[in-house]
Amino acid sequence: MNELAPIIKDLAIILSVAGIVVLLFQKIRQPIVLGYIVAGIIVGPHTPPYSLVVKDITTVKVLSELGVIFLMFSLGLNFSFHKLTRVGFSVGAAGIFETAIMMLLGFAAGRFIGWPFYESLFFGAAISISSTTIVAKALDELKLKGKRFANIVLGVLVVEDLLAIILMVALSTVVITKHIFSLSMLLSIINLIIVVGGWFLIGYFLVPTLFNRIKNYASQETITIVSVALCLFLVSVAAHFHYSSALAAFIMGSILAETPLANNIEQTVRPMRDLFAAVFFISVGMLIDPKIVMQQWQYVLLISIFVIAGKILSVTISSFLTGQSYKTSLRVGFSLAQIGELSFIIAGLGISLHVTNSSIYQLLIISSAVTAFVTPYFIKLSGHINNQLDNVLPKHLQYILDSYSAWVYRISIGSSNISIYRKVVTQLVLNGIVVAIVFALTNNLILPEMVVLIDPIYLAQTISWAIAIVLSSSFIWGMLFSFTPLSLIEQNRTKLVMPLFLIWLVTIVEIAVLSEAYFHNWLVMLTLIVITILLFSLLHKQLEKSYLWFRRRLLSNIRKIGRKQARYEELAPWDTHLVEITVPANFPFLNKTLSECDLRQKFGINIVAIKRGSQIISAPRGEARMLPYDQLIILGNDEQIDSFKKTIMGFSNSEQEDSDLLKNFALKGIILEQGSPLVGKTIRDSKIREQTHGVVVGLERERKHILNPDYFTTLKVGDMLLIVGEEEFVNRSPYKSFADNRPIA
Repeated sequence: MNELAPIIKDLAIILSVAGIVVLLFQKIRQPIVLGYIVAGIIVGPHTPPYSLVVKDITTVKVLSELGVIFLMFSLGLNFSFHKLTRVGFSVGAAGIFETAIMMLLGFAAGRFIGWPFYESLFFGAAISISSTTIVAKALDELKLKGKRFANIVLGVLVVEDLLAIILMVALSTVVITKHIFSLSMLLSIINLIIVVGGWFLIGYFLVPTLFNRIKNYASQETITIVSVALCLFLVSVAAHFHYSSALAAFIMGSILAETPLANNIEQTVRPMRDLFAAVFFISVGMLIDPKIVMQQWQYVLLISIFVIAGKILSVTISSFLTGQSYKTSLRVGFSLAQIGELSFIIAGLGISLHVTNSSIYQLLIISSAVTAFVTPYFIKLSGHINNQLDNVLPKHLQYILDSYSAWVYRISIGSSNISIYRKVVTQLVLNGIVVAIVFALTNNLILPEMVVLIDPIYLAQTISWAIAIVLSSSFIWGMLFSFTPLSLIEQNRTKLVMPLFLIWLVTIVEIAVLSEAYFHNWLVMLTLIVITILLFSLLHKQLEKSYLWFRRRLLSNIRKIGRKQARYEELAPWDTHLVEITVPANFPFLNKTLSECDLRQKFGINIVAIKRGSQIISAPRGEARMLPYDQLIILGNDEQIDSFKKTIMGFSNSEQEDSDLLKNFALKGIILEQGSPLVGKTIRDSKIREQTHGVVVGLERERKHILNPDYFTTLKVGDMLLIVGEEEFVNRSPYKSFADNRPIA
């Protein structure tokens, strides 16, 4: 009889101990991740009984690496660029500011203690990332998901997860180049952008097309095999280019998140993720030596207090400075006061690069366990503190804080040029990345063959350069003409001279730099302008056609999403958001008109739309009646929505389920200027409802904001109106002073 492989015995021990410990942790309502770490300590080499110690450490490390891969792959599946765009400027900026502040504080603290440079750097990076798993679980158990502050918390976590990926790449580059700011660092960043940008663009162009074709006949098993194969393929490609396997897994997950089978993929991958991620967290626990922890318990306590206090302050301040109300900012800060799972990966990266020691790694893990333990209690505490703020803070201070939030929000929607220029810059950058990818591939694949076939070498370089220009010509056209005809119509043409000059300058400079960097030929530089002018003057129609085809194909792939996603839009600083609620069959307000229900007076909410079967009633009037199973889109703050939900749920036997109704609605802002046709009219007489099929949900005037303003309010110069309505009609609004246009989804 063949002897059983040691890894099978080890897995039996690991999973048995982990199963017992995790059941115990679930019983006492603690995060499962902590249970895995404790199980790792038990089966680790530093803890008796030593009969449980794992023997095949090498294979366990391989399995834990698979855990990192599937963890990051699953994270990518839940990422999606649609989710990133939904978090908004305020949430995105808050995530970036908070991460930067915590990284600087962590680095400074490490240097103050006396740690070496790289250990301090990795320590700062590790404590800057919060825990998506622990926070999401805590919010779910506390039944706070769907609250406005919870939506912002999850948005910040999305940003932090993305920043963690960037930090891992940046830290690896710093260690290799030995410099934070250097030419090598700059070249490494440029190379990273080109390579990763290539993965994204090629993936978005090919992968969704593949899944669109197989979705109607592929079995669940086939979907799993294909998805995992794509993930491991990109991981192998990343290893070939000496990039992080975690980065590659995350990128493939985010690409697959845009396919119509994303939900199926996530469900099939989840068991593998849970299994291998458990092995990864157990392997993390195996590195912990309880003796060292007991000897350095003061450091554990200090790190935990430092992280909790630093996170609360940095997140709260960052959220407030970027436009959230002081109450929401405080709740967000208390919710993110912990060290996350990705911090383990960042700290482990330092060990693999031989720049950090295991003792700091152990301190981080134990501190993470402490901060994770207190997370649910801090989230609860933030609610109690919020309830007392109105009584504690002086009224004039509350007014100043509210005025600042209103000012930031007004600034954020105050310029009609922002959205257009953002699109132009995005288009310019994306096309520039594609051009760089084409030049890099031509240099690596075509030029070596040309050098062998053609002599002299400068002729081979010139021909290779010409091939690169031809292959990238459509995207060069896309860079040169980033301003679309629609943009030209919407803007004052006299103001476009400088932007157009800069676009052409950036394009020519990029081509010149790429030509010199890859082909090293002054003849190329001298003939560049002549050839470019001839090419684009003769073939501009063909180039436009091919570029628009590629763009339509790429955008159609990105926008095809087959799963339900939580959709909302906050109206900062009103602390309100949109939710969808289904009316039960025995609701007491049935068959009554909205005027008779008087929901605005009773609950403070505003009904933005009613969906009845296939019919959508936007901006319903007072005579509209409420019927069984109507789907309502309502706007209000957390307390108002909770009050209405309790009334609804009191007459409903089933849980409320959201549909995709919110994706059809958009928020738009108007800042009334001198000469606006709306000035001097009441909201009712302005015909905004008829023109936009929308509801005026907010009015900001002289630093005061009014939720659900009265229809008889007379509009004045400088007023800011907020309107929610069907995106199709809101986009066609005749009012030129509309300043912001953001889809709810």
